Amino acid sequence: MPTIDDVSRLANVSKATVSRVLTGTRGVREESREAVLRAVEQLNYRPNFAAQNLASQTSGYVGIVLPADETRYPASLLPSLARGLQGLGKSLLVQYADDADELAARVDELRHQCAAVVVAGLAELEAAAENVIPFDAGTLHGSGGYDYAFATESACRYLLGKGHRHIALLIDSDGDAASQQMVEGYRTVLQNFSLPLNRQLLISAGNDVEQALLALINSFTKYSAIIVKRDRHAAEAMRLMREFNIAVPQEVSLLSLEDSALAALLYPPLTCISYPAEALLEQCLQRVKALIEARPARLQENRPITGRLVTRASVADVS
Repeated sequence: MPTIDDVSRLANVSKATVSRVLTGTRGVREESREAVLRAVEQLNYRPNFAAQNLASQTSGYVGIVLPADETRYPASLLPSLARGLQGLGKSLLVQYADDADELAARVDELRHQCAAVVVAGLAELEAAAENVIPFDAGTLHGSGGYDYAFATESACRYLLGKGHRHIALLIDSDGDAASQQMVEGYRTVLQNFSLPLNRQLLISAGNDVEQALLALINSFTKYSAIIVKRDRHAAEAMRLMREFNIAVPQEVSLLSLEDSALAALLYPPLTCISYPAEALLEQCLQRVKALIEARPARLQENRPITGRLVTRASVADVS
């Protein structure tokens, strides 16, 4: 019976790359992905993800690791994910993590209890295990997930259509995949419109969104609009704008890449590129099902998912 080592040798890639392809994990070059799928077909390889530990072989659980400070996932996704897993005969186990070290520990713990582990809204593990599935992270090379680059492009184009030429972009950090895609989409639009890139308008929130926004407000940099990843970041921006007597949207427009329940409750209501939670959830369930049925996930069926524009009152025309 062929093994993952056989697939690795035939495809001339590492075992980690084989694991990434089989579980639909992002960040695999297209030529490597195709080489792995050809090797899988040629060898008639059928991965048994549970064979590495007995607990997974009989487990009736699927685990999920969530960011400890993120309220969006439990509220909007966990009930739907639990119902979807019930249809697969599995129950959901939930863990939370604050940082990369805790993420690795929680994933390792769940891997010994569960048939699959979903990692949502967190930085990807360095070495992807065969039964670990990423959810939500910005993705490249047609490997599924939310297309943050396209969302940012859409946001920029909408603002440019409203006359804005000085647009600030607030990202989570310089290193995570979603932020990198946001910057990629931002740069693409500026290049297409022959606009210069002002690095002072690229703001990294890090662990302190308030300080990042205050640095922008207190700078001498010209801007008329801000794109943020999360609605709660837009809410923080609105609060600070009021304190500095800056009118939204008359003086500064705001646009988010999320559209949670908070967006419509803000004043003014927030214009968004709506986050495609249900489509991402369905994609995630398909990958879990592929693991349970011990078959490789076909990534060509998991193209990046795009959001849609929801217009409200937080964006104004520039006269």
